[in-house]
Amino acid sequence: MCSVLAQCVMEVDDSDKPINFEYLCDLCSCSQRLNAFLRLNKLLFNFHGRCLRCVDGVVNLRQDRSAPDGQIWRCSNKKCTFKCVIRKHSFFSGSHLSIQLIVKIIYFWSHRYPNHIVLHETRLNERTVVDFFNFCREVCSVVLEEQSEPIGGPGKVVEIDESKFGKRKYNRGKRVDGVWVFGGIERDSETPKCFFTVVEDRSAKTLIPLIKRWILPGTTILSDCWKAYSSLCDEGYVHETVNHSVEFVTDRGHHTNTIESTWNALNKSLPRYGTSKDLYNSYFAEYCMRRKFLNNSRDKFIEFLKLVVRIYHPPTADTPTAAAVPAPPEPTEAAALLSAPGLPAACTATSAIVDVLKESDVGNFDLNFNISDSELDTTMDLFD
Repeated sequence: MCSVLAQCVMEVDDSDKPINFEYLCDLCSCSQRLNAFLRLNKLLFNFHGRCLRCVDGVVNLRQDRSAPDGQIWRCSNKKCTFKCVIRKHSFFSGSHLSIQLIVKIIYFWSHRYPNHIVLHETRLNERTVVDFFNFCREVCSVVLEEQSEPIGGPGKVVEIDESKFGKRKYNRGKRVDGVWVFGGIERDSETPKCFFTVVEDRSAKTLIPLIKRWILPGTTILSDCWKAYSSLCDEGYVHETVNHSVEFVTDRGHHTNTIESTWNALNKSLPRYGTSKDLYNSYFAEYCMRRKFLNNSRDKFIEFLKLVVRIYHPPTADTPTAAAVPAPPEPTEAAALLSAPGLPAACTATSAIVDVLKESDVGNFDLNFNISDSELDTTMDLFD
């Protein structure tokens, strides 16, 4: 059986073509083959090794029809009661959906399938699909948070601005009932860096601490003439302003076109309807992750799985369910990953990822993409 599974895994691993939906369905049609693929890609954890409960037995993967996924990790010592499901500690833990169905939802999200198509293909209710899409965005949020660091510095130029995202009454007039988002982007670097965060207001009391946290002293900051920025020179920054009521580019060539065009791109990436204010940060994180990793990747699905691996790490050797003896180097025994148990379990506010985001809902990231000239030419007062 191991040789058959190893051969199946090698077919996936050695394929020169990205995984399309037809191939994914074929992969999901065999649970053993799918599980081997997930272990190879470090999405399911490997518990093989000496049992830490009884010490005498060895934990092996067994076929078990009574188990939710048809397989279970069980100790070889008949007197030992240790056993655990194959999805324990993984992205799939805590959910009653099959692994096959969750993998398909991840595929749909990676390729930005419309919600009505996902509902039709999965036959799930809308709330379940929305929850899992939120889980995918939470992965993006944590990756963004983990890689955040201050931007700018002496000789660097950072454009800052604030914009309001939300609805318009009757689809007319200025935007209302939305949320204010504050952001900045580093200009003239090979890999532009930026940060975005939802703020309650645009006061100096709110914005100045964020600027001091995410922009290094000595940076040249370009902004509009909003009064909250008036003290930036006293905070150790070189501050240049652009009066948008008069011009968009000053005689000295100063402008905020880069951040303004980024607002436009961010707005286009948001859903047209039903976006909760609490989820805006996760949508901004999704935008950054797609531009950085997915959009230009050879396989968006596989690339997103790599982001999941960044968040879910294997347990350490002192974890009660971890193996003390290393597993043999077989493809089907590839180690997988761990995070807070129960993440995909009904979208609760107590999940580990949400707890991380509560500490700071702002982050910046090395985007590794350039703003096109067409985006720079976009009208700059779209969100005023």
